Amino acid sequence: MGVNNYKMLTKMSFDRKVIKSLFEIYNILKEDKNFNINKYIKMMSSMLKGEKLIEFEDKYIISAFLPPFPSKAFYTNLMAVPESNNIFTQQIYGKRSGPISFYLSLTNKCPNNCLYCSTKNRVDDRELTTREWIDIISNIQDMNTSIIGLTGGEPMVREDIYQIVESIDDRSVSTLFTSGFNLTLERAKELKKRGLFSIGISLDSYDRKRHNANRNSEQAFDYAIRAIQNSRSAGIYTMAQTVILKEELDEEKLLNFFKFAGEIGVHEVKILEPILSGSLLGVEDLDKVLFSIEDRKKLINIQHKANRKGGLPKITTFAYTESKERYGCGAGTQHSYISASGHLYPCDFVPMSFGSIGEKGIEELWKEMNEIMGKPKIGCFAQRVNKEVYKKANKELPLVKEESIKICENNMTNEFPQYYKELQK
Repeated sequence: MGVNNYKMLTKMSFDRKVIKSLFEIYNILKEDKNFNINKYIKMMSSMLKGEKLIEFEDKYIISAFLPPFPSKAFYTNLMAVPESNNIFTQQIYGKRSGPISFYLSLTNKCPNNCLYCSTKNRVDDRELTTREWIDIISNIQDMNTSIIGLTGGEPMVREDIYQIVESIDDRSVSTLFTSGFNLTLERAKELKKRGLFSIGISLDSYDRKRHNANRNSEQAFDYAIRAIQNSRSAGIYTMAQTVILKEELDEEKLLNFFKFAGEIGVHEVKILEPILSGSLLGVEDLDKVLFSIEDRKKLINIQHKANRKGGLPKITTFAYTESKERYGCGAGTQHSYISASGHLYPCDFVPMSFGSIGEKGIEELWKEMNEIMGKPKIGCFAQRVNKEVYKKANKELPLVKEESIKICENNMTNEFPQYYKELQK
């Protein structure tokens, strides 16, 4: 644990809101016979493991994959179980009424043409209306979804973006994922006013040419830098969403990038790796693109080293959060996705349709998918199945429900990731 975390934990121990929330959570969970004070300490310690704690406004950020603490959204996640009793037991065995996070693809339109775009090859026939999105948001909040991500394409091309953001009440925290397009200071302030908590802005490098080449746009870098500065000025929790290519997995370069990100106003750098989806499904020599186990270990080591340093933003990686040692891959369990035309997917990167929300309610559809997906997975589900998905869909995505179910049934798992296993003992 770095010096930063010791300071932050000391501050939290004197924060009345934190103390009150910890007692309230304990009182909710203590009715469960499998819960005790030692399990409570272990649960909270596990959440903090390997993370850099930072303070934002009156809350503390543990991970971008969890709602801030203390907050109403944190309680939403706690209560996201099918039954009102034995909440702790349901949580540690992955029994949920809804995912921790739901990402909503508001549109497929985008000014960029990224090398690794996950929406390529999808044949959505229409985009949902404002009213339809607002109704979906209401329904997934009723399922106790604690994080709602607004993504695309580029969500800032939608003229109704303010109405959609405003429809998310404080049971969930809202995050907007953008290339930075159209995010003026005025627009950022309006998003903040409507209730937006955080923004993830695509930024792959401090080198303009490198970032623009990745995005196939001569304006992408300028959009991103201005958007980060505008988001920070508007008082929004600001993240750089960074795809690190295998060839760029260099400690010195990444530490320089983290420093640059901090200097332009980033609170957190959220690192993704190339995932076998979208544009990458047509690539032949994937060994040059996709990370190996050793590559992920290297990235995690860099993340932890950076988080122990002073003067840098918080660093988060999918490689660590979704590893066997942490929470595992949450496709269809901890996380889910709704396409621009209203199809339910397990994940942004897994183009398997489990049905249209227009034909059946989201709660019923999600329960069906969740039962089929089972437990959180060891290893990225998209990396494991997407070649088969692409082939069975005859290159026209998403794959239909019947075929999607077959693939899921052939890829069930009996092993829980470490976070769950430790609490089950």
